[in-house]
Amino acid sequence: MEDVLINTANIIIGLVIGAVSGYAMAYFREIRDVRRGMQLMLRSCLNDMYLRFQTKPPTADDKQAFEEMYVVYERLGENGVMDVKHQEVLMMKEKLK
Repeated sequence: MEDVLINTANIIIGLVIGAVSGYAMAYFREIRDVRRGMQLMLRSCLNDMYLRFQTKPPTADDKQAFEEMYVVYERLGENGVMDVKHQEVLMMKEKLK
C-alpha cells in the first residue's frame, strides 16, 4: 500500500514539475517575442525619422524624441543596426524655430 502511495506521489510530482516548467518556458518565450517585436517597431520608427530628417532638418524636440526612442531600442537588444544612423542624427544641424 505504501509503495502505491509513493509511486502515485512521484507521478503527481513529475506531472506538476513538467507543467510548471512548460508554463515557464512558454512565458519566457512570449516575453522574448514581445521584446523582439517592440524592437522591430522602434527600429522602423527610428528609420522613418532618419529618412524624414534627410529631407527636412530635425528640430531640437525631434532629435530628443529620436534619442529617447533609440535608448529604449538599445535596451531591448544591443545589435548595432541603428548605430550609424543614430550618430548621423546627433550630428545633424537643427532647424531653428
